[in-house]
Amino acid sequence: KSQVRRDTTRAERIAGLVWLTIGAIFCLFICVLYIGTRIGVGGTSIPFPWPIVFAALFNAALTKTALLWTPNQVIAAIPVIVWFLGFILIAALPTLPLGGDTLLPSTLWTILLLTAGLAGGAWPLRPRFPVDSPTVTK
Repeated sequence: KSQVRRDTTRAERIAGLVWLTIGAIFCLFICVLYIGTRIGVGGTSIPFPWPIVFAALFNAALTKTALLWTPNQVIAAIPVIVWFLGFILIAALPTLPLGGDTLLPSTLWTILLLTAGLAGGAWPLRPRFPVDSPTVTK
């Protein structure tokens, strides 16, 4: 398990979490931009939704890095929470009064993107139980 940094000031830890949150917004932007990626094989266009894997891995890295700055799991989850809120905002954008174009398609890929992004971000926050050998008592 990684150790939380203790040789930093509070301002440095806050700045680190702010940069990680900006990274989460960047991740969301890239995922939304490329969710409809298709590749051509022969004469056929095949969906290639690589942002689903990207969101899971990038959000996991953000959360794991945030845990280096704080032992508090709620604070470490801030980048993923911002990613989730941004996702909801982008998904709801067409229905808002000043909304515009639909940025996320109404497809299975969008649901998988949301699921993978949240699962990847939550994975480092899962509880870890010590693995001890079972003891036999008589």
